[in-house]
This record gives sequence, C-alpha cells and structure tokens, in this order.
Amino acid sequence: MNQLEKRKARFARSMVRSAETVLAELEGNGDLPEGMGYFIDIMRDVFIKQDKSLISTRLQGGDNKKLIGTYCVMVPEELIYAAGAVPVRLCGGSYEASCIGDDFVPRDTCPVAKAAIGFTSLDLISLYQMCDAVVVPTTCDAKRKMGEELSAFTEVWMLEVPHIKESEGARKQWLEQLYALKKNIEKFAGRTFTAKKIRRKKLVAAIRMIGRAQYQARRLYETRMSFPPVIYGRDAMLAINAYSFDTASCWTDAMTRLNDELDERRQKGRFVCSKREPRILIAGSPPIFPNWKIPCLLEEMGAVIVADESCMGSRYLYDPVGIAEKSMTDMMVGIAARYIMPCVCPSFAPNEDRLFRLLQMVEEFRIDGIIYYVLKGCVIYDFELIRVEKIMKEKEIPILRVETDYSPEDVEQIRTRVEAFVEMLERKKLKKKGG
Repeated sequence: MNQLEKRKARFARSMVRSAETVLAELEGNGDLPEGMGYFIDIMRDVFIKQDKSLISTRLQGGDNKKLIGTYCVMVPEELIYAAGAVPVRLCGGSYEASCIGDDFVPRDTCPVAKAAIGFTSLDLISLYQMCDAVVVPTTCDAKRKMGEELSAFTEVWMLEVPHIKESEGARKQWLEQLYALKKNIEKFAGRTFTAKKIRRKKLVAAIRMIGRAQYQARRLYETRMSFPPVIYGRDAMLAINAYSFDTASCWTDAMTRLNDELDERRQKGRFVCSKREPRILIAGSPPIFPNWKIPCLLEEMGAVIVADESCMGSRYLYDPVGIAEKSMTDMMVGIAARYIMPCVCPSFAPNEDRLFRLLQMVEEFRIDGIIYYVLKGCVIYDFELIRVEKIMKEKEIPILRVETDYSPEDVEQIRTRVEAFVEMLERKKLKKKGG
C-alpha cells in the first residue's frame, strides 16, 4: 500500500467513526420517533457502509439511471428528474474530507468547498464517483473556484446565479441560464440517458413529484412550531439532510410516515421536552452531515432547536413551483421564479427578504434565542450578522455568533459558550414568567 492509499484509508476510517458517533447519539435517544430510522439508514449507507449496490438500489432502482450531483439549493431538480436522471446533493460536511481539500485550495477557504473537493479528489465515499456530472451554481467566490477545481476530476456544469434578483435583466439572465442548463442535460442525455429531450409531460410529472416532497417538508416545518416540541431539532434537520441522498418519491413516503407519527404524538401530548427549555433558531451557514456538533451541543445543553434558516434545512424544500399553464415555456418561467425570487441566500443584494423572514420565524416559532452559525471563510453570511443583530435587538432576541469549521478541536470551547448562552436564556424565561 503506497502513501496515498494509506492516507485515504486513514481518513476513511476517521470519517466512518465521526458519522457513526453522530448516528449512535441520535439512536441513543430513547424518545426517537420510529420514522427517523429510515433517514438514519440513508446516512449510514452513504457515509459508513458505502456499499455501491445499496446506494444504486436506493437511487437508481435497478434501472441504471444516471446520477447528477448538485452543489446548491439553486439547482432545479425538476429538470434533472424530467431527463430520467436523479439529482444528488453533494455539499460536504466532513472534517476528514475538508482536510484532503486543503491540498487544493487556500487555507481560509470555506470548509464546504474544501470537503467537496476532498470527497471528489480522493474517492473517499462511493457516491461522489457514481455521479456522471455535477452542477455548481456561482453563489459565492468559493463555489465558483471550487467548480474549476472539480473539473479536473469530473464533468462540471457551471450555473451563473445573478446577485440582484429584483431587476428584469437579472430575471431574464437567470431564465437564460436555466435554458442553457436544460440544453446541457439534453446533450448529456443523448449520450447516456434513455430520453434525448426533456418532454413536457415528464417535466409536469417532475414538478408534481417535487411538489409532494415540498408539501411534506412544510408539514414538518409546521410541526416544529409545536409548543412544547414533539421532535428534537437535530433529528428534524437530519431528516431534511437525508433528502440529498434519496429519490424525491421515496423520501416523501418516509417523511409522510414521520409526519403522521409526529401528529399522533402531538395529539397524545407526547413531547420531547417541556415548555421551560429555550427555543432556538439556527441561522447563518448550513449545518451539513456529519458535521452535527452545533445541533448536538445545543440540545445536550438543555435547549431545543425548533427552527433553522438554512439551505440544507427549512429553506431546502419550502417553496413550490407555481405554473398557470403546462406549456414548456410557462413551466420554465415558473421554475426560474421558484428558484430565485423566494430565495433569501445572502449572495443576493439587497437582501431585505431574509431579514423579514427571520423576524417572521422568530414570531411563528416563539424563539427565545438565535445561534448565528458562521463557517470560517463564509464571508457572505458573516457580513449580514450586524443587520440581523440590529433587528433582533429591537425584538429583545439574544444572538450568539459561533464561528467554527469542521474540526472537532474547538468543541469544548463552543460547549462553554453555548452552555452560558442557554443558561442566560433560561434565566430570562424564568424572570419573564415570574414578572
């Protein structure tokens, strides 16, 4: 075994241990909903078992469907499904993969980009090598340069995202980008897919399928408003993350079962904690499995995460495609509108919509405090913190900024800060109740 193979084996063993630790902690919760088993199994298949036949059966269903990797919530999955392929969200949350990525990018690069390059370059898990092409939207500088680096290992389609969405020119540019992506998929389809063109009926069916997934995601979103909560945030967030590695139809079936189980628990008064625990909103950079240290730390310290404003969480499947007619032109316009107009990614400027959305979530979920999660190197999320702090100060909602990366070395330091924050929120709730 040469040095490269030894290094890969070492990182692979470490990643498996990290992922299994998180999953074992979730399974160790005696009140874990039965429906969560499906989503935990998905993560175990991808990150621990890494059995290509298991992954292929789950995603391709024995039909040899092609896989297209995506690196952002801005990629229209409807077009991929309509072409007879399956989209797979590849954003990386692995510390081990980010260490490998250090060989290809500057030191201060966002760990999401580092991990994506690390997974692809060293063949750390099977799923990344099973993808026939990947789509990389240019939502930030790191993603733009990441796409360039990934092109050395796989076929990359860049998707130029406008950063001023309110102008007519930006909307026109975005629609042109989606038509270009559609053309890329169709060209690729001529080589590898069963169908050579994205047909109208196929696109209608894909929109409906994603719409059903979005409906169940919104059910979970509304269920998390429950007071007291019926599911821990770390569990709900994992279920949404699992969508990345499953087909929309199978995930929808599993989410339907989980939502039905949670509805039954609520009716029976079976809650995961009391009304005393501080209700937390996670905002900022997306928590991506297996980097679950912030969700786990928060709930270990006695808080409960009832909402998250994340492109890997609540924002992933929230907004449906609106179409008045079922012509190809109308559907393309509807898809373009769905993926840009409701989006509150900080890559857009101005971004007043995000501030409004955060205020709305604070009210809907009865938020006591906000953890503003910043991944090192993620400038665009950190840039908006001052504006978020200003509007939350007016609402008397405390914010704790937590800057970190995927390294486990700062866990105890973060634990100390989170524990103090949670204790402060508990005192504030008691004082408010007593007053």
